[in-house]
Amino acid sequence: GAHPARHGILANSRFQPGRERPEWFWYRDALRLPTLYDRAREAGLSSASLFWPSAGRSGQRWVLPEILPGRWKMSLAWRALCAGTPLFLLDMLRRYGSLLRGLDRYHLDNFTAAAAAHLARSGQADLLLVHLLDLDAVRHREGFQGPAIRRTLEEQDRRLGRILEAALRPDGWARTAFVVFGDHAFLDVHTAVNLNTALARAGLLTLDGRGRCRGWLAWANTAEGSAHLYLRDREDRSLRRRVKRWLDELRSDPGHGIEEVYRGAALRRLGLGRDIDFVLEARPGFYFSPLLRLEVSEPAPAGRRACHGYRPNREGYTSLLLAAGAGVRDGAELEEMSILDLGPTLAALLGLTLPDADGQARGELLAAGEGNG
Repeated sequence: GAHPARHGILANSRFQPGRERPEWFWYRDALRLPTLYDRAREAGLSSASLFWPSAGRSGQRWVLPEILPGRWKMSLAWRALCAGTPLFLLDMLRRYGSLLRGLDRYHLDNFTAAAAAHLARSGQADLLLVHLLDLDAVRHREGFQGPAIRRTLEEQDRRLGRILEAALRPDGWARTAFVVFGDHAFLDVHTAVNLNTALARAGLLTLDGRGRCRGWLAWANTAEGSAHLYLRDREDRSLRRRVKRWLDELRSDPGHGIEEVYRGAALRRLGLGRDIDFVLEARPGFYFSPLLRLEVSEPAPAGRRACHGYRPNREGYTSLLLAAGAGVRDGAELEEMSILDLGPTLAALLGLTLPDADGQARGELLAAGEGNG
C-alpha cells in the first residue's frame, strides 16, 4: 500500500551494476515497511505465502518462496528450503510433487493451486496469499491476446475454482473473503532497446574483450517498460550534464523508443524517491533490456511479445480486481482503483489497518461495519 520510495523495492531486480541478469528481490528483508502478513502476525493471525513476491525468510507459518537458482549455482531446492518453511515445503512435495515439471510455469501453478487448496481445506490460515505465474509467462511469450491466452485463463479459472471449493468447508463462505487481482498490466512490444549497449557506445561503460562490463560511469537497471539510470558519482555535475545530453540525443531518435525522461522532483512525484538519477519510460511497442548486445535497438526476441513495468497510470494499462465473500459489499463496482489502495482494503477485510500505507481502504467494496478475520 506504499510507494516504492517508501517500501524499498523499485523493480523486480536489484541494482547490481555490471550484471546483465541481476538477482531479484526474493526476501522479506528488502521491504522497509510492515506488510499485511506482518500486521496479521501482530494481531495473532496465521498466514501463508505461496510463491508470493519477496516473501522468502518472512517468518510466516507456511511459505513456498518465489525464488530461482542463484549466481553461485546453489540448487533451487536448497535455496527454497532456506527461504521457505522446510517441513511444509517437503510435505507439499511429498503430496503434490508429481504435478511439477521443473520450473515450467503451467505445472508450477498446478502445484501451487494444490498446495493452496490443501491449506484452504485445513482452515488453519487466516490469510492465504497465492501467486500464480503461468498467465504472466504466456503473455510475455505470445502477447496480451496471444493464441494461448484464452486457454491459459481457463486453466487459471480451474485452479482458482479448486482453491475456492476447498475453502468452502462448513461455514467457509460466511468467514472467508476471496480477492483476485493482477499486480500489473501488459502492453504488446516489437522492439527491444539495449540501454547499457547505448551507454557503452557513449563511453559511459567500459567493456572487456568478451563484451562484459568492467567499469561504469552510468548503468541502467531495467524494468522493461521503464528503466532506472544510476550515476556512479552522483556529486559529479559534469557527468550529470553529460548523461543528460546523451539522453536528450537518444530520445530524439524515435527508433530508440524513449517516450519520457524523469528526474529530480518528477521522480519524487512518481513515488520513486531520491536514489535514482533518471527514469526512462518506453514508447508504445518498445521495452528496455539490460543486455549488452551489438545493436542498441533490435527486434524483440521470440518469446517477448508483451511487457510490463510502465508508469501505472498510463492510458490503457490496467488490470483487474474481483472480490466476493465475507466483508465484501454485494454488487459493488469500481471504475478504477490504485494498487496503493489494495493493501489497506485487504487489511480492512481482516479487521486490521496498514498505518504506513499511502493508499486507503476502499469503503465502496466493504460491507457496512465489517472487519473480518
